[in-house]
Amino acid sequence: MKRSIVTLFSAACLLAAPVLAQDMKGRGYEINPVNDHVFEAVSEGLHGGAAFWCVASLFVQQKLKAPMSTEIYVVRGGGPSVTTNRRSAAQFTIDPAAAGVTPSESGGNLNKLVVGEHMSVSRGRTFCS
Repeated sequence: MKRSIVTLFSAACLLAAPVLAQDMKGRGYEINPVNDHVFEAVSEGLHGGAAFWCVASLFVQQKLKAPMSTEIYVVRGGGPSVTTNRRSAAQFTIDPAAAGVTPSESGGNLNKLVVGEHMSVSRGRTFCS
């Protein structure tokens, strides 16, 4: 099951990015593919980690059609976007091995977005209120 989700990731990023950008604009974000395994949540302003986890979880659930139990991993914490000229972005993956990320022992640190930290789509969605 995980392999099929990961296989769909590349195509889904490329096809969903324009639609997702519209969906996330209302939340102050857009999602852009960085490569075949990594996507970037780009903020239109300055937001905390909870908002990044929320948007990443929405993307994985709604656009990748992944189960709520799917783990999302931080590839790069908050910093300048590599897909736009904005200064507030974070990068995520659902395939840490392919993205070159070693999962941390602990779950996601809500605001620090440390490389390797992770949480399920279900938990990330709790920050969307």
